[in-house]
Amino acid sequence: MNKRALMLLMPALILSGTVFLLPFLWLFVTSFRVQGEGSLLMAEGFSAANYARLVSDSYFAEVFFRTIWMSAAATVISLVIALPMARQIAVSAGRAKGLLLALILVPLVSGALLPTLGMLHLLGPLGVVNSILKDLGLITRSVKFLGTAPGVIIGLVQAFLPLMLLPLVNALSRLPKDVEAAAETLGAPTLIVWRRVILPLIAPGIIAGSVLVFCASLTSFVTPQILGQGKIATFGTMAYQQASLVLDWPFASAIAVVMLAILGLGLAIGSFAAKRLARRPA
Repeated sequence: MNKRALMLLMPALILSGTVFLLPFLWLFVTSFRVQGEGSLLMAEGFSAANYARLVSDSYFAEVFFRTIWMSAAATVISLVIALPMARQIAVSAGRAKGLLLALILVPLVSGALLPTLGMLHLLGPLGVVNSILKDLGLITRSVKFLGTAPGVIIGLVQAFLPLMLLPLVNALSRLPKDVEAAAETLGAPTLIVWRRVILPLIAPGIIAGSVLVFCASLTSFVTPQILGQGKIATFGTMAYQQASLVLDWPFASAIAVVMLAILGLGLAIGSFAAKRLARRPA
């Protein structure tokens, strides 16, 4: 790299280092500090006590596994819902496709709070979902969605479904138009076409969308906090409670570092799977 290119990159490197690298470094260092007994001040020296607390306390282990399985469930459900939706968007043409893509982006640009508040009214005891189920005669009493893991998962799927849709739409749009027709001409049923032809070809999009949804669900705070009603603890809500309510910043930093490590592991697995697919013979 010549000096001119380095000078052009320097502002971006300085900004990235200041905004991202230094806070992460501070977070990592703080996670090895401890607060004095009965004090909000940090004690002298460094210790791995915060990480030992995460490992030894069964409550935090329960929160950890709950966060993992809820994120995985949200990812799988998002994939199942997104596949037919992405297929329909990919085969649409002209203004219809642009309109559908714009509708996908609405939840992303509106932030996490507004859609979650909407879900709060939809899933409430007197909300739209329970009212429809009662009108159809499927239930006689309101189903409790709020304050439960299924309610939080529904909110996570609603919030992060666009992150699954966009990579799938991109992958499906790049498929040759005659691939599916050729398979059907050879007598393959629709399910076989999807399993043997379409899904292998869009596997990179599936991997990208799954990594995005899993990582977003893992670190989500607003949706579990609101829809969980304070009864469903996740890593995101626990970090917020430790930092803002308990004011134990070292322990909150340790939770954040563990979340970052899990995110890094998820990204590494996704990258490994994508490289294996790229090396796979056609």
